[in-house]
Amino acid sequence: MNSIVSHIEPLLESAGLEGPFVFSTPPNMVMGDIALACFPFAKQLGKSPVDVAHDVQEKITEMESDVISRVEVSGPYLNFFIERSFLASYIMEEVLEKGEDYGKHLQSKKTQILVEYGCPNPLKAFHLGHVKNLITGESVARVLENAGYDVKRVNYQGDVGMHVAKSLWGIYNVKEEFDALEHKTTKEKIAFLGKAYVSGSKHFEKGEKEKAEIVAYNKRVYTKDPSIQEVYKEAVAWSLTYFDEVYKEFGTRFDALYFESQMFERGVEIVEKGLKKDVFTKSDGAIIFKGSEYGLHDRVFINSEGFPTYEAKDLALAEKHIKDFSPEKIIHVVGKEQTEYFKVVFKAMEQTLPESVGKEHHIPGGFLQLKGDKKMSSRTGSVITGDTLVQITREEVENVMAESVVSNKSVVVGAVAMAAIKYTTLKSDITKDVAFDIEDAVKIHGESGPYLLYIGARITSILHKSSGGVLADTKLYSTITDEEKRLLLLLGQYPDITKKAAETYDPSHVARYLFDMAQCFNTFYTKCPVLQSEEEQKQFRLSLLRCTYIVLENGLSLLGISLVDEM
Repeated sequence: MNSIVSHIEPLLESAGLEGPFVFSTPPNMVMGDIALACFPFAKQLGKSPVDVAHDVQEKITEMESDVISRVEVSGPYLNFFIERSFLASYIMEEVLEKGEDYGKHLQSKKTQILVEYGCPNPLKAFHLGHVKNLITGESVARVLENAGYDVKRVNYQGDVGMHVAKSLWGIYNVKEEFDALEHKTTKEKIAFLGKAYVSGSKHFEKGEKEKAEIVAYNKRVYTKDPSIQEVYKEAVAWSLTYFDEVYKEFGTRFDALYFESQMFERGVEIVEKGLKKDVFTKSDGAIIFKGSEYGLHDRVFINSEGFPTYEAKDLALAEKHIKDFSPEKIIHVVGKEQTEYFKVVFKAMEQTLPESVGKEHHIPGGFLQLKGDKKMSSRTGSVITGDTLVQITREEVENVMAESVVSNKSVVVGAVAMAAIKYTTLKSDITKDVAFDIEDAVKIHGESGPYLLYIGARITSILHKSSGGVLADTKLYSTITDEEKRLLLLLGQYPDITKKAAETYDPSHVARYLFDMAQCFNTFYTKCPVLQSEEEQKQFRLSLLRCTYIVLENGLSLLGISLVDEM
């Protein structure tokens, strides 16, 4: 509501108050449209907050204003009621004029922010954790772009490590099956790699002989043993092709892809250099960072075999990020289980890469699981993949839309299924775990992505029936109903919501706002006939529908969700 409060602030200043002014929205429209707490001004004026409120209310009441219809006092609060005709003209004109730019913000300086997300591991399943990370990271990137930042999307993929060694062991155990897959589909190849990883993981835990063989494969990958390079590179290529298909399906893209194998040598160099400066210390043949000296925990950066751990490679990655992009901030959208890990790594970074100080931020995301299922594990083969989630959601949407007669039904079903997955993932605070209840996720009515698409399709249908209409001059219409006013007030809040989402790196603010707005629209539509109204009223309401559609489309875009014309 910044656009409206900018008209209220001069009145407050004329009444003797000095900003900054912090406004809020009353819990009920009966209490006013905008509220101001007078606590901060009590000391300034040498009066109690209640007396300040009464004094200011009296002064503003004597002023002429086209914006404020009245001001009421409620204890230490000033409650402002906005003139309905002003509300209509100001908000609707702004929404209609700005269109897809409504809710966007400009930065005085084009600050670059790097957002790292996705981060799947080649030769391993793309599981629900990766799905949540991908959806959340893409939405965070969009929210920041909407706030005026120059956003660079990057992805860090683990193409070395014990998971790769386990998969290679599984592959070489049935090498003839691997060779036979050359001309098979990507889906068949990925299914094979999943089985190979499960086989390697199980045998790693069963016997010392198999464990030793897998450890040997790990060394051979790091040392680039020529005898396994062809199989290793082909298996990684299969995974990357598959990941590209997943990224496309979920509507994301990356400006740069980084791989663990690229960070191996430089990670070792940074740690060894830090060792000479006493940033790191030797312990039982390994090189560690003593996080315990900073209230954290100790972590190994170079293991006893001389190989860099994730920690060391993350130092090299940070250096590469800064060298390639020179960002003001680097945001890692990674699961909350990595919180303590990042605290240690960032502390080590401060001492080895001073240029990274103040740049690195971890956004801890919650887990995504199917409701009622145990935590999935690609190690045991019980993992639920992203493909599986999309497929079962599509099937459920097809059941829900069985009676629907729409053109391009397959495309619509796909869009609705993706809306169900993304909205369910994003509607909760970014740090919270998400239990994906497929029946709730695909409901046309309720707090779901399909419900928001349904509202959009309903508006589209009404606008089509009106043949577009001539948008009314909102200044001519002043007898606005309570339902219309509530919807207008919500539309006016959208820029504040997008700003808050960017400040907190949390798209859930947008998701929950859109549901509230959809509910408000539903009430308006039920109580306020559109096409059956008198001409002036009809044109006003068509304008209001168009504004609602613009905000709905803009907001859903920040969540990576596209509207459909019919459902």
